[in-house]
Amino acid sequence: MDMEIRALSEKNNVKISIVDISEGFNEIVKLQGTNPLTSVALGRTVINNALLSLSLKDGSKMTTNLNGMGLGGSIIAEFQDKKFRGYIQVPNFEVDKIEEGNGSPLSQVVGTQGFLQISRDNGGTEPYTSRVDLVSGEINLDFMYYLQQSDQIHSLISSTVEINEDGTIKKACGIIIQLLPGFSDEDIDFIEEKVGSLEHLVKTLISTTNYESLIKDICEDAKVLSVGELKFECTCNMEKVIDSVKMLGQEDIKKIISEGEVVEVVCDFCKKQYNVKPEELAK
Repeated sequence: MDMEIRALSEKNNVKISIVDISEGFNEIVKLQGTNPLTSVALGRTVINNALLSLSLKDGSKMTTNLNGMGLGGSIIAEFQDKKFRGYIQVPNFEVDKIEEGNGSPLSQVVGTQGFLQISRDNGGTEPYTSRVDLVSGEINLDFMYYLQQSDQIHSLISSTVEINEDGTIKKACGIIIQLLPGFSDEDIDFIEEKVGSLEHLVKTLISTTNYESLIKDICEDAKVLSVGELKFECTCNMEKVIDSVKMLGQEDIKKIISEGEVVEVVCDFCKKQYNVKPEELAK
């Protein structure tokens, strides 16, 4: 079962959240047809988007658009009502395009000549959107930089994707530790100490499912605020598909109707195919 857990440490003035989406992300990987490198890139983006989304009010949606002009192209992640989905533009590029001495393989998949954009939609007229330039293409550092620049929040984010030999997902999980308002220099030291022991933290995160115990290891006084189920679910439907077809313009739509053409639309996220009949467009 995919899940999230949130906790608060008053002693260290931090909140801690962990998500495990191994089950649902395995479905996403199968649908997207990703290679191991794009699985990691897409997985980290979906996990980090989920970590940031846990503070949203019910019904609100958070969307991450990561585009660094890399081999994987654009990466999109969405989270709403405890449900997540994700898409990568080029899921299975030729791996021999990775160049030695040109940065890490992951940074070449993501790219570094672009942006990280996050939109928060709480049902108002316009979603709140902000973006930053990419600083590494490693995704975790880019999200931390985003929070620092956009929200002025000191944070530690670490997400990881472990892949089986057959390409399926062994583990896809992540953790975020954020300083709360009114933090002290000692609280900053605490975050920096955890950054220094990040490798150990990630290994523990991968090897356990007892996340409450892990949180207690990080902060002895931490109190668990909530534990909940997450799941992969696509939000596509015929109404949204017809809305997208409308963007073709009136002349093109009239031509489709007059020629009796059935418009085929495939969802980027779940690969479901929709057939929009001329009479449906005529309405």
